[in-house]
Amino acid sequence: MNSNATSQVARTVRGCEVIPLGTFDHTTQEAYGWLVFITVTTIITCPISTGLNTLIMIAVKTKHRVKTKSNIALSSFPSTDTVMGVTGQPLFISWVIAELQGNTSSTYCARIQLARMALRVLGVASLFHLAMVNVERYIAIKHSLRYETLVTETRLIGVSAVLWIITTLLQLTVPADSIDNDDNNYVIVDTGIMFLCIATIFFCQVVLYFEIRRHEKEIASQQVSVEAREKFMKEKKAFKLTTTILFFLMLSYLPLIASRLLVSTLVITSVNSAYFAFFTGVFTACSNSLLNPIIYCVRIQQFRVALKEIVLRKSNVQAVN
Repeated sequence: MNSNATSQVARTVRGCEVIPLGTFDHTTQEAYGWLVFITVTTIITCPISTGLNTLIMIAVKTKHRVKTKSNIALSSFPSTDTVMGVTGQPLFISWVIAELQGNTSSTYCARIQLARMALRVLGVASLFHLAMVNVERYIAIKHSLRYETLVTETRLIGVSAVLWIITTLLQLTVPADSIDNDDNNYVIVDTGIMFLCIATIFFCQVVLYFEIRRHEKEIASQQVSVEAREKFMKEKKAFKLTTTILFFLMLSYLPLIASRLLVSTLVITSVNSAYFAFFTGVFTACSNSLLNPIIYCVRIQQFRVALKEIVLRKSNVQAVN
């Protein structure tokens, strides 16, 4: 009886540990202060991120000038980022606060598992949708003649919905113990999915880079119609925007990947240093949801104008001026 109870407690403790090295030391002021800073910053940026991403989706939905196929595909990121602001970041805040309080209750364990699952779902969903956007750009530039028939608004929305379903099912069908204890089967599946998405993104980026260079040489050496030139410039601009989003997404997730590698390889042996690295990585990954709408507004004038129309209730002429 006692041995069963002891083993059950051991399993629970292992499932609740954030870092396998041990429990966070609250007496270390530097690490404690950094976690407080992360919490306060996330509380401030969470509503801003949610609001901006919601406005981007409203602009794509209601403003005809912004409602292009490439923007509809790109709007899958604001949808993911909005969910991050509504669920992911609040759960992350709750998680860090529980760590700061030294909470070890069963409710705390459930909170950690829920936060982990939500953040994993959102992370995989972002990667899936980034792959979808790159494939859309690949078809638009590489197979421009078939683009209008292959890519439609309904299909883009349908693919996005299917990706959300697949992402959710992949996480819900994995037992919590497999996630917490890094079960080999889970790691293989998770790594395989990430590799497939990254390979797809890399392939599209490389092919499109050389394809754009080829088009630029053709335009420079041949007489091309103004309409064809303008169409190519729009596609090139959309590709550059996708590349920028990819760059900042990788930059945001790099600290989290690095922290996991450093802890798993025992390069970091201090418990508080491990907590510092891990929560910093999660924080930067969550903060990516604030970067994307800013990138849209900086890189695309149509989004800036549309947001002015919506927020300030101005006409198109007033918003442009």
